[in-house]
Parts: sequence; C-alpha cells; structure tokens
Amino acid sequence: MKKSFYLTFYMLFFILASGTGEAFVPQTAHLLHLVAGKIKQPAGIEAFQTQKVLNYEDAGKDFVEVEEKLYFSYPNRFRFEILSDTMTGFSVESDFKFVKVMDGVIVSHDKPLVELYTDILLYRDHENLLNQLTLSGIDTTKVSFQRYNDKICYVVGRSLEKGKPFAGLWIEKDTFLPIKYVVEKNDCMAEFFYNNWQRISKTWYPMQVSIFLDNQLFAMVHVKNINLKSGFSPSLFDIKRIERSYPEKLYKQP
Repeated sequence: MKKSFYLTFYMLFFILASGTGEAFVPQTAHLLHLVAGKIKQPAGIEAFQTQKVLNYEDAGKDFVEVEEKLYFSYPNRFRFEILSDTMTGFSVESDFKFVKVMDGVIVSHDKPLVELYTDILLYRDHENLLNQLTLSGIDTTKVSFQRYNDKICYVVGRSLEKGKPFAGLWIEKDTFLPIKYVVEKNDCMAEFFYNNWQRISKTWYPMQVSIFLDNQLFAMVHVKNINLKSGFSPSLFDIKRIERSYPEKLYKQP
C-alpha cells in the first residue's frame, strides 16, 4: 500500500514538473517586460565611446579608431555624433524615423545594419522594443531556451533551418540582460554581442559591444564615460529641421 502511494506520488510529481517546465518559458511580451524592468529607462543618457573598426583594406593598419558621442532621450530619441578631425558626421533616430549626415550631406534615411546595435540601448520600453524587433525581421512569436557561452538564455526568434544562424535576441536567463542580438538585412547578417553591463544608478548599460558582419569581426565599441542626463535640446533630434538644413546624396548600404 505504502509503495503504491509513493509510486503514484512520484508519477504525479513528474507529470506536474514536466508541465510547469514548459510554463516557465515566457511569451515575448512578458519576457521583454522583464528585460525593461531590469535595464530600466532613465530620462536620458550621454555616453562617450571609442569604436575600433577593423581595416581590411590597409594591411599596415589593423583598425581605424573613431571617437563618438551618443545621446539617448527616452523613450525613442537618439543622436550619434562622430568626434574626429578627419571625419564629420552624425545620425538621428526619432519616433522610428532615421537620418544620417556625413560631411555636410544627408546620405541615408535607412539605419545602417552595423549601427542596429543601438536598438537594445534605445528601446527600453517593452512595447517599443517588441515593435523594433518585429521591424528588424525577428519572429517574435517564438521564445526558446538555448545555451550560449555556458549561460542559459531565453531566445526570441525562430530558425528557419536547423543549425543555421537566425535573427533573434538572446537574453541571459538569470539576469534578464540582453547579451546577443542578430539582425539580417539585404542578404547580410550582423551579430552584436553586449559585454560588461554596468549599473549606473538604477539603469544598466554595456561597456563593450562587439560587432560581427557575416561572421567576421567588423568593429569593437568601448564605452569610456557614461552619464545619466536629461534636458537635451529638442533640436538635436529634429529630423525635419535636419532635412531642411542639409542637401541629400543618398547611397546604398547594407
């Protein structure tokens, strides 16, 4: 009698445990809500960084180093400036619109593939982040578990062919910090790896980002200084004003 009772108990426990195992995989909206709750959305961020872009054309120079300044005015306004004596340029993203200016000329209204790493830093509200992931071509209906670098991750996205890379967002299960973001565009694939997340007051920011383009290292970003800041001039993010102020010379880009 007692043996039968314990057997029934363990069988019931196994069935319930198996059922709850599936239930612990959250839907995308809930998962991104947990991510947003972790990294927080401050009023604004000002960051200074160095980006080292690998130089494949000049064998005598391993990389080109560029100083950059980033303005984040939440929930969805962003400005990126190049701080260089030899190169001038900036880009602005506001309300899901984009413009890029180089050397006094508008060169694009489409955010370049290699700059999409800022999606995760800008869209800290779960609804905006979900919308941006969808716009980036990620299948947000699918969430799964995967192991990445000895870490268990939630993965938003779906592989069309088993074993092949796919667009998605990898979120560390224990911390809810994004650690990998993959986007496909114009037959090219960019992979962004976020490392060394640091807490600034109540918010979080990655101090290092590695950018791969078609499985080849393209650039490395190192954040030198970051401040919580608000009250940026609205003119910094005024795309219509920028379009009136600069001529256009658009070019194709990945």
